Amino acid sequence: MKIKKIVKYNYELEGDNLEEDIDKFIEKAKSGDYHMDKMYENEGLKIIKQYLKILDEKFKNNELEECKRCYHKLMSFLLIASNGETDLFDYNDLLAKLSKDFDDYIKNYFICLVKTCNIDELADKISEYAPSLDVYGFDSDKEVLFENLTKEKLNEVEQKMLSKTTGMTEKDKDKHEIIYFLMSISEAQEDKEKYLKLCERFRGVLKDSEVNYMREEYEDE
Repeated sequence: MKIKKIVKYNYELEGDNLEEDIDKFIEKAKSGDYHMDKMYENEGLKIIKQYLKILDEKFKNNELEECKRCYHKLMSFLLIASNGETDLFDYNDLLAKLSKDFDDYIKNYFICLVKTCNIDELADKISEYAPSLDVYGFDSDKEVLFENLTKEKLNEVEQKMLSKTTGMTEKDKDKHEIIYFLMSISEAQEDKEKYLKLCERFRGVLKDSEVNYMREEYEDE
C-alpha cells in the first residue's frame, strides 16, 4: 500500500487485491522498511490502520472468505510484531497504537473462521494462530468458539489441534503454544480434569518442577 498526501491521505493498493497487498507489506516490514517508523511520519502504522479499516468494512459487508485470509495473515503478524522481540516497528506496544481494542479484531477474525472453515481447516488455522499469542491472551477467540460450535465439534477441533503436538520436544515452542491455547479453553470452561491432562502433555518435555507449578497454580485458583 502506498500513501499519497494531497489534501488528506490517500491510500492506493500496491497489489491486485487486499490479500496480496498485505503480503507485500509484511515482506517489506520483515526486511526492515518500517524499523524507524516514528521517523517517517508513522507510515507503517497508518497503513496497518487502513488495512483494519478496510477489513472492518468488508466484514460488515459479509465478505467473510476474503476477511478470513487477510485477518489470518495480519493478526498473527501484528501480534508477533508487537511482542518486542522482532523490533520491526519502533513502538513499545504496537497494538496499543491502534485506534480500536485489538480484542474486537480477534473476535471478527474468529467469526470469519467459524463461519467459513470446516473442522480440519479450523483446527489448522487456530494452530497457526496460537503460536503468535506468546505474551498475549484474548477472551473473544474462545467466546466465539463457545458460541458457534457445539460441544462435540469443539472437542473435535481440540483433538485435531492436540494431534499436531505429537512428538513435541522442549524446542518445539509452537507446539507448546498450541497446548497453552487448549489449556486456556479448558480454563474458560472450568474443566479441571482436561486442564490437568493438558499439563501432563509437558511431562518429559519441560522440567517436572515447571509442570508441577502449572498444576498447582490452577489448583490454587
